[in-house]
Amino acid sequence: MANDIESSQSTCSEIETSDSVTEDYECKAIVEALNTAAKLRIDSLWSAKWCIFRVPKVLQRHKPEAYRPHVVSIGPFHHRGEQFQPIQAVKQWYLHNLLSLRNMSLKTLIQGIDNISEFEKRARECYAEPLDLNHDEIIEMMVIDGCFLIELFRKHFYWSCRKVIKKDLVPAEELNIDKDPIFNMDCMLQYIFQDLMLLENQLPWFVLECLFGLTLEKHVSYSLNELVLVAFRSQRSLACKLEFYLRHTNDDDGDEVLHILDLVRSATTYGFKNRELITSSELILPPATLLSKAGIKFIESTDCGIMDMDFKDGVFAIPQLSIIESTEPLLRNLIAFEQCCQGRSPKVTSYVSIMNSLITTSKDMDLLCRKGIIRHYDPMFFNKLLNDTKLNNFYFTGLCNEVNKHYIVSWNKWLEKLKRDYFSNPWAITSLVAASIFLVLTLLQTTYTIRQYYSPR
Repeated sequence: MANDIESSQSTCSEIETSDSVTEDYECKAIVEALNTAAKLRIDSLWSAKWCIFRVPKVLQRHKPEAYRPHVVSIGPFHHRGEQFQPIQAVKQWYLHNLLSLRNMSLKTLIQGIDNISEFEKRARECYAEPLDLNHDEIIEMMVIDGCFLIELFRKHFYWSCRKVIKKDLVPAEELNIDKDPIFNMDCMLQYIFQDLMLLENQLPWFVLECLFGLTLEKHVSYSLNELVLVAFRSQRSLACKLEFYLRHTNDDDGDEVLHILDLVRSATTYGFKNRELITSSELILPPATLLSKAGIKFIESTDCGIMDMDFKDGVFAIPQLSIIESTEPLLRNLIAFEQCCQGRSPKVTSYVSIMNSLITTSKDMDLLCRKGIIRHYDPMFFNKLLNDTKLNNFYFTGLCNEVNKHYIVSWNKWLEKLKRDYFSNPWAITSLVAASIFLVLTLLQTTYTIRQYYSPR
């Protein structure tokens, strides 16, 4: 009996020991898993160097096609897409042409990149997610895509000059336009330019600058900024804004350029440096038709930057915006860029927000179209651009306050109503004058009759 008890106690002790070992093992495994997770978390913290992002799903869901390239893939995010393989052969042909014109080998080009390991590291740090490409793959992609863009912009520059001045600045055989599928297929160039203004379809600007410097022609006076902006000036909605930027800036102005989309943003918002950025979560501004009834006049601003709005003495000046097929994708991607990038303030988002407040119905859109401010007829155009966006800082708070002060003055409303109802045409003016004369004569007759009654002769 005693032996049985001792045996039972021994068995229980072994079970307890076994359970303790199991618990220790499981605890150790959990600690190791948490340590691993913590390490991964540290590695994935936000980086201020990120400037090229995948558009968040919450923004993409409203119009996914506005954020995806359709003809050409630039950079790593859409690098392996099957639909972009046809253009890949054109990229390689462009690279060959660019190097041939410089009598340069591919090896010489790559050797010209200072500290290629640091070059790769810096390029990776620009993207907001790890890139599934090894060293050779990412260098190959950067070189092919970067040289393709440089040669594309260079060709477009000389091709445009030939169309304008009817003269070849470089030999025709050097441009090789006759054999170029991009310049000989209808609309292909426009589709490519649209793809190059997508947030997910960017190369770091320093990569383009490096390759541009290594392949630069002798005795060339243009900069990379000028080469790119002259190309995008062919987009009708951007023409005036980019032309104004090119005339009034140099490469040392403003912030460091991050990529092509960032350069386009800087150009379209140029001339807007003195307006104060105010923390504001809500914008309250009456629509254009109500402001018009309160006596506020809308005119087209003489400035070209979309941000150059002004309100003075009851006159609201707004720059013209031509809304064409490429305008919506461009504005969507600029807004997404401002929402994601730490170093870029919400200038374009503020612009779209104030335009969304001014245009709530087709009558508002009609009014601004008649004034030459908008060239389009979709009253919900600006509203749909702001879906799921957040605007914590607003550039037009001061301007909106001035407009609202004018709007709430009742005298302005009544005065404008009087002008609109009684001075809008000659017949209305005649009727008002006749009615006023009749009223005055009636008062005089009444006064005379009363005086005769109380003061008879």
